[in-house]
Amino acid sequence: MVRSRLFRNTSFRLAALFAGLFSVSATLVFGIIYWIASQALQQQVHDALRREAATLSEELRTGGMADLIQSLEERLRKSGLPPTYALLLDASGRKLAGNMERTEQVAGFTTLPRPREKPGKSDHDEDREHEVIAFGRELPGGAYLLVGEDDHRIDEAKEAILRAFGWGMGSVLLLSIGGGILVSMGFLRRIDAVNRTTRAIMAGNLEDRVPTRATNDELDQLAANLNGMLDRIQELMESLRQVSSDIAHDLRMPLARLRQHLEGARLRHVTGAECQEVLDAAIGDTDNILSIFSAILGIAQIESGARRKAFVPVDLSEIMETLAEAYVAVAEDRGQTIVTRIASGAIVRGDRALLTQMFANLLENAIRHCPEGTQIALSVSREPAGILASVSDNGPGIPPEERENVFRRFYRLDRSRSTSGSGLGLALVKAVSDIHDATMELSDAAPGLRFRVRFPVS
Repeated sequence: MVRSRLFRNTSFRLAALFAGLFSVSATLVFGIIYWIASQALQQQVHDALRREAATLSEELRTGGMADLIQSLEERLRKSGLPPTYALLLDASGRKLAGNMERTEQVAGFTTLPRPREKPGKSDHDEDREHEVIAFGRELPGGAYLLVGEDDHRIDEAKEAILRAFGWGMGSVLLLSIGGGILVSMGFLRRIDAVNRTTRAIMAGNLEDRVPTRATNDELDQLAANLNGMLDRIQELMESLRQVSSDIAHDLRMPLARLRQHLEGARLRHVTGAECQEVLDAAIGDTDNILSIFSAILGIAQIESGARRKAFVPVDLSEIMETLAEAYVAVAEDRGQTIVTRIASGAIVRGDRALLTQMFANLLENAIRHCPEGTQIALSVSREPAGILASVSDNGPGIPPEERENVFRRFYRLDRSRSTSGSGLGLALVKAVSDIHDATMELSDAAPGLRFRVRFPVS
């Protein structure tokens, strides 16, 4: 099983493929090197034979035939020195000296069979079918000189090159295959870890995560991305569970009230004006329920990020000025005042409708939950890091331990449960802030509360 998986492993197959390609390439390169080396060795033998023939010819010219014969015999007796073979014929073709039989007088290089018996050679050497590389030339006076060298030195050099290539290629192939197996086994272990994690998650254990190493390689990056995705999925699942619980809790009251109105009307057999009142109350309860679902769907659409594609440069200063003008009369009716400190030309990249809704929710929150005499301030300023917008008031504020909770869906402070609302306004504010990559801060306005939204540089 493991062996079958190993051979199917991509890393192993790549290692085997590259080992094969390397072997083919190395063989081609070796073939070229082998041919060049063979030619170079043969050329060395040719040059040596030319020099020997020239030297012997010079001895004939300076010392005569007797000196040439003596010199040639001495050279043949010295084992290991060129020439290994020689033949000296007079003008009539009679053999004067040498260890080769008479042959056709050829000028230049030729290849001849090696004599069967050669002093100083082993039986093993005799059994090998070597040839003699010979060089012949005519000497002054019509004599003929042939000098030759056994090609066994060239063959030995070629065999040494072949042995070196064989050992080198074998070592490389073994290392490549062994390395491929080791890499593949490590790769399989890490893939198995991913598979174990995914199986555990499919079984319902959303807490499991893919193990990572400090190598920061491709598998580490994949594991980090998978873990990030799992974190997001877990966060969404927990959010879904929380929303489901909150919906069940917060819709129970309006649904119960609706049923109570309708059931009471049926029991009392209401007619006429009283029936109209019951129907109006039922419609009001239904509208309240529909508004809650509409808000939930709106938040879900924002969190999906679908509206990010339509982002354009938006003048946040203009939005805040427009909201201040629109709500000033509402605030005055409640005995409150709205002041502005808005810098002009504060441009952010985003969705104009969502930004308007976000700051309208913050402004409505301040108006709804602050008492008479409260001052509400809207401000926009440009900073090196981006745009800062804030909505603050000098009302009762929110306790520090409750500030993180107010962005949860359906969450309402105890003192605000007597006022109208679904508890989704600030959840929508948080969703809009997140889709714009903005950061939201709640702080104490001493007294009151300050909402700050920081937008990055567009």
